[in-house]
Amino acid sequence: MRNSRTTTSALLLLFLVGGVASAADGRTFETDILADTFGFGPQTKRAVDLADLHQGCPARDCIPSIDNPVFVAADAAGFLSDDDIVLAIEHGGEARAYPARILNLHEIVNDTIGADPVAITFCPLCGSGLAFRRVVDGEVTELGVSGVLYNSDLVFYDRNTGTLWDQVEGKGIVGPMTGATLDTLPLTMTRWGRWRASHPQTRVLSTETGYDEDYSVDPYAEYAHSARIVFPVAGTDERLHPKSVVFGAFIDDRYVAYSERLLEAEGEFEDRLGDRELAVELHADGSVTIQDRQSGESFTPTRLFWFAWFAFHPETEIRDAGGG
Repeated sequence: MRNSRTTTSALLLLFLVGGVASAADGRTFETDILADTFGFGPQTKRAVDLADLHQGCPARDCIPSIDNPVFVAADAAGFLSDDDIVLAIEHGGEARAYPARILNLHEIVNDTIGADPVAITFCPLCGSGLAFRRVVDGEVTELGVSGVLYNSDLVFYDRNTGTLWDQVEGKGIVGPMTGATLDTLPLTMTRWGRWRASHPQTRVLSTETGYDEDYSVDPYAEYAHSARIVFPVAGTDERLHPKSVVFGAFIDDRYVAYSERLLEAEGEFEDRLGDRELAVELHADGSVTIQDRQSGESFTPTRLFWFAWFAFHPETEIRDAGGG
């Protein structure tokens, strides 16, 4: 039986096309998610100001996570074209791909790969995809969409403790687990054609999600190329277009962002960051690796829009095809 909730597409289209913004722009909701749903207030343990969390929809889980994912073989994923973006992971000897066209309307997939409980998360507003072990305080949990955003980024909550977590940093920001950090797993955001060619045995998240949604429509297509930032952010920087795709990394207390156009142009190159000599490479399957040439230590970058990386890490250095 199909889930009767069919409002996700309509909500997103109203939000993007109709210019729905946030409470900061005068929009209000009948339910205050922070106060009424989570019970958060001035005395709540937190790492951020509650005023910096902006409500984006009427209720918690208004964008429903996929909690019972169904997968098909690559040959059965005829709904995908080679240029479609997928969030892809190779873990425990298995390769899986989660189409962005599905994640646009769900943002979180609570999955299990092998025996490992994993959550695949995607924020269409920030273009950011990250994978986490969904274990909080030693207990397996599920992640859900909170309905609020921080720096225009997805804020999810864990269903065991009710803590709010910011996606880009994977940190607890409000609630009992404030200050904790989730374990991350390497995730690749790439074109389906690239991933499939390198991982022909990959399994693909099916459109049979349990929700009556049209996954052929991308409600964020225009947004992803515009300069528009929907929700307030801590700061902006004009060295790159706000929606330029970058791969950001944290190395030795320093932040660096490599533009996608640099990676596409060079493929493989050397970089110096502080005392480290780094080898940066865009691989055939679309994954990006950063490795210390002396020690062999590896650093996994996060793929996202430039404005989002800068909002969280304004002290970042840029590496761009233009010599930035």
